[in-house]
Amino acid sequence: MPAHESPAGPQGRPEDTFARQRPRLLGIAYGMLGSVTQAEGVVRYVRLRWQATDHALVADPRVYLTGATTRLSISLAQSARSRRESYIGPWLPEPLDTGDDAGTGAVRPEPVEFGVLLMLERLDLAERAAYVLRDRLASPYPEIAAVLGVDETHARHLVHSARQRLATGRGADPEGREDTVGRPHAGDDAEDYEAA
Repeated sequence: MPAHESPAGPQGRPEDTFARQRPRLLGIAYGMLGSVTQAEGVVRYVRLRWQATDHALVADPRVYLTGATTRLSISLAQSARSRRESYIGPWLPEPLDTGDDAGTGAVRPEPVEFGVLLMLERLDLAERAAYVLRDRLASPYPEIAAVLGVDETHARHLVHSARQRLATGRGADPEGREDTVGRPHAGDDAEDYEAA
């Protein structure tokens, strides 16, 4: 949806705005959580929040919905990681059923390869969110920064770091490094990263 579109959509219906964003929101949640069931739950919850929101106060519905979905997905992913710490055996993402959903009317996110989901699980959650938003959904850096509550330079750093880790097969620090949402990195320099 273009940034200049009115918050309530062309027909003035907030539900139309949400319906247009729903596939994107599912893509964010699925990319973050690796579970279709959890992704659909996140999107249902965001829809309820959207219905209860004063839409006149929302400057950009896409950023609002993206932010709500990303933050809730990060929260669930943190909770899931702590639960998996006591689980014996490897965690595997839930593959996306790419069968025909025409009969159910379901809108599914684009499939993410199983191996990519396993690699994304090794990133810290800020990097994972930035990567999903930028590389899977082509979100602009200012939007990523707004969603994650960081400046644009930090958003670029998170995407760059995620790409490097995925390219080299390295995951987050096994020593239990905390996720870096909202924390600046010393030495961040915008010219080290791709142009917007």
